[in-house]
Amino acid sequence: MACACLVLPACQNNKKNTPEAVTQQFAKAFYRADFTHMYQYSTKKSQIVIQNLQNGMKEHADIQEEMNNRNVVFVNTTVDSQTDSTAVCTLEVTIDEKPRTDVWELIKENGEWKVSMIGGM
Repeated sequence: MACACLVLPACQNNKKNTPEAVTQQFAKAFYRADFTHMYQYSTKKSQIVIQNLQNGMKEHADIQEEMNNRNVVFVNTTVDSQTDSTAVCTLEVTIDEKPRTDVWELIKENGEWKVSMIGGM
């Protein structure tokens, strides 16, 4: 019983660290301009890109507010390719009922999947 209590949380945490789950978490933050979570689900190298986006948004509080309130619904997330350290996911989503498809590159950093906003894996 004690082993099950220790293993179950580890398995649940592992489900959160799949390319699909990380892509969805990052994309939701990206579409809603949630910079705190964008940093959490992105590579270290990507953080300068996010910082630039965040700095640019400071002058546009109205757009920031509009983005924060977006209704994001995931339709389909597929892993197009995956190795031990890289993955590419295609995400089909609706944002305020408008369909959108994006492709996201991921890199494994310190054993965790992270979205890369720097091209050329």
